[in-house]
Amino acid sequence: MCRLYAYMGRKTSLAYALVEAPHSLLVQSYQPREMTAGLLNADGFGVGWYASSQEVPPFLYRQALPMWHDVNFTEYLSRYIESSCFLANVRSATRGQPVQMTNTQPFRWGRWLGVHNGFIENFRQTLYRPMRDRLSDVCYNLVEGSTDSEHLFALFCNELSLNPHLSPLLVLRQTLQTVFSLAQAACISVSAAMILTDGKDILATRCAWGTPPPTLYWSQDAETIQLTSEPIDAQTEWYPLGENQLLLTSLHSEPEIYAF
Repeated sequence: MCRLYAYMGRKTSLAYALVEAPHSLLVQSYQPREMTAGLLNADGFGVGWYASSQEVPPFLYRQALPMWHDVNFTEYLSRYIESSCFLANVRSATRGQPVQMTNTQPFRWGRWLGVHNGFIENFRQTLYRPMRDRLSDVCYNLVEGSTDSEHLFALFCNELSLNPHLSPLLVLRQTLQTVFSLAQAACISVSAAMILTDGKDILATRCAWGTPPPTLYWSQDAETIQLTSEPIDAQTEWYPLGENQLLLTSLHSEPEIYAF
């Protein structure tokens, strides 16, 4: 299980949420409270953030080492980089999956960034080939690593490119329904807490087939949207996203929650 975080709001440094908060993503990497599998998130970390210009693709910084080992990030980069929207992840690798840069989230496609916490049971032996067979050449070549997380993101991007008339939320639902249908046929479990953004809207889901889903919390006020696997502080009012729910939100609208 990994730990996730997303922010949208006034421009701010990465430091508070990722390093300085009482239960920041850094703390969640070595002392998580709500993981259902694994003890640490020591198999890499990454952050993706947006510049002010809408013409510039989001930036990525990823490492295959624990966040607490990257002093350049915790002491310097996290305080220097400022953004009005960013996603971050600390990784606990699924057994059998290599610890390498290409398996580290977030993943990027055009303006889209995505992170996933969860698993597809026995992924390489079960849904690896069926999911890849559904990808166009462009999205097939998008995949650089071997994780179920990256394949979920690639399948979402593939469905988005094939259905430009649909809202991204419906595309996310359609993507997950495809995966769950494949999982049901293969008699395996799937769990997914996912956060996706294009820098304007945030999509999130907490759902599963045959197993409890990972935790995911959200918070929104007039200036800030946050989502996280575990609340990063006590002063913010956090709401747990319900099982088999999807969330759509932006700074310019009220959050919308739908049943999966």
